[in-house]
Amino acid sequence: MNGVVVKVLAGIYTVCTETGYLNTVLKGRLKLDEYPVVGDLVKLERTNDLTVILEILPRRNLLDRPRIANIDQLFIFNAAALPSPQNYLIDRLTVLGEYWKLKTVIGFNKADLNRCHLADSYRLLGYRVYEFSLLKEQEFSELKSILKDQITVLAGPSGVGKTTFVNKILEQNRKTGMVSEKTRRGQHTTREVELLKLPFGGYIADTPGFSRLDVYITDPYSLSNCFVEMQGIKCRFQNCLHLKEPDCQVRDKIDPLRYQSYVELLAEIKERKPW
Repeated sequence: MNGVVVKVLAGIYTVCTETGYLNTVLKGRLKLDEYPVVGDLVKLERTNDLTVILEILPRRNLLDRPRIANIDQLFIFNAAALPSPQNYLIDRLTVLGEYWKLKTVIGFNKADLNRCHLADSYRLLGYRVYEFSLLKEQEFSELKSILKDQITVLAGPSGVGKTTFVNKILEQNRKTGMVSEKTRRGQHTTREVELLKLPFGGYIADTPGFSRLDVYITDPYSLSNCFVEMQGIKCRFQNCLHLKEPDCQVRDKIDPLRYQSYVELLAEIKERKPW
């Protein structure tokens, strides 16, 4: 019997199978190897009243933060206002999507409050971009079609409506956070990663809100491959970081805001010591 790990808590692995949810533990020999994470497809064995995980089946990918496996797509969830979207965070997330070769969707909730100029910028880069309000049922139905039969990670800062979005899909009433009047930022409401099965097929993970995301790239020369607008440009230099090199073909052909994100990410990668 196989299933998908949907939650990990205190050594208990909740696995979704064709017959329902099972709380499982690891078989002894597996504890000496790598532990399962949320999203893992695992092989199970039922012995008496105990279900054990025998094997972790091969992973298609593995994200480090949040630690989750076998993701199909990344849904970068923002608010058009309250809190205002930050291009640097979106850029970090698009880099993650390109690095892991995920389908990437960028959404701007609360479009009824404000028209976000960033939406057009990411459309021009070729990303699927949606502007919507969770208060409008027609727009909400379109979003559901994006998630159908996919394993999707929702990522973005707190207070933008991620948990409200999941509540509407699952018809649940999980706790949501308010936006602070002082900081104009959301308050964290999701504390741990959990895969939630969708009634129309697929899974969704509402990840803890964050203002940063660790991009695990060790080679600074590979960062440009994670910026879609740089992928089709051939620079005159074989090894070029697109910083101060003379006559660089890339530097002048990228949007200034995106280029600033590239420079900041590059500095972070160069400062980080290899693990």
